[in-house]
Amino acid sequence: MSFPPKRTTPYNPGRQLVDGTDVNNIFDAYQSSQTMSPAGAVSQAGATVINAALVEILAGAAASAVLLPISYPGAEVLILNNSSNSQQVFGTGADVVQFDTTTYAAAATGVSLASLRSAIYRCIKTGFWQVIKTNGT
Repeated sequence: MSFPPKRTTPYNPGRQLVDGTDVNNIFDAYQSSQTMSPAGAVSQAGATVINAALVEILAGAAASAVLLPISYPGAEVLILNNSSNSQQVFGTGADVVQFDTTTYAAAATGVSLASLRSAIYRCIKTGFWQVIKTNGT
């Protein structure tokens, strides 16, 4: 199963059984994985679309990029860049990415993920992704 396109539907409070299909869909979405070799231009329009929660970039051209899924609060994507080139990470549409404590990269700018590094991108509110942890950067 791919990354969910929106937040899962909340349930009414009270005593009830949760449908097993819903539980399986949630589990599948947060355990979804994708490997890719982006080859598009370093632009939001040319970026390769991410459709999973766990992403490994195996190879990527020196000038290529990836596009985060649509943002919704609580969404999280871990990207491991195993390629020999840094990759640009863009938000979808007008979504922006915070890459330090005070700076948001414009949607059309994105942020860089160095070669052989990983980062966790968490949506803190609709339209805003934040890099919450990186290794070695």
